Amino acid sequence: MALASGQMAIHSGEKDLALGLDPGRDKTGFAFVNLDGDLIVSGIFSSHERENFFAEIEKAIPNLSSWIQEGNPSFLPENPSHHLRVIIIGNGTTSREFSSWVENRTSCYKCDIMSVDERNTTLEARSLYWKIHRLGLMARLIPEGLRVPNRVLDDLAAWAVALRCVKNYRDIRQDKL
Repeated sequence: MALASGQMAIHSGEKDLALGLDPGRDKTGFAFVNLDGDLIVSGIFSSHERENFFAEIEKAIPNLSSWIQEGNPSFLPENPSHHLRVIIIGNGTTSREFSSWVENRTSCYKCDIMSVDERNTTLEARSLYWKIHRLGLMARLIPEGLRVPNRVLDDLAAWAVALRCVKNYRDIRQDKL
C-alpha cells in the first residue's frame, strides 16, 4: 500500500474500484479502494442515509464531503459507480438486510457483490489509523493497544473488510482474462 502525503491514495490513471462497506444499525462505514487495496477515500454515513449515499456515487461528480473521514475525493473517477468492480460487505450486525438492499439497488451495476467475515476489523481499523496518522517519537512508546484514536473508525473497518477480499478478487479477474 502506497503512502502519499500522509494519506493512502490511488495511483493516477487507475479506474477499477472496490467499495468496502461495514454496515451497522446506526452508521455505515465505506471505503473506496483500488484493486491493490490502496485507500482512495473513506467515510461514515448514517445507516438510514444509504439511499442518499448510493444516489450520490451514481452522479457524475459525487459530493461525499459530509461523510468523508480520510482520503481525497478528487482521486475518485467521475461516476464512481461505473468503475465499481466489486462491492464487499462485512457480514456483521445488519449485513443480511443491508446486502439484500444493496443487491436490489445496484442490480444495474456491472460489479460483483461479496460478503466477508468482519471479525476483528475494528482492531485492524486501529492499526490502519495509526499507519495513516503517524505518531511522534514519544507517542510511539505507548503500546498500540493502549492508543485510542480520536474518532470512530467504521470507515477504516470498511477498508479492512475490503482488504480481506480485494487482492484475491483482482487475482481471480486476471486469471479469467
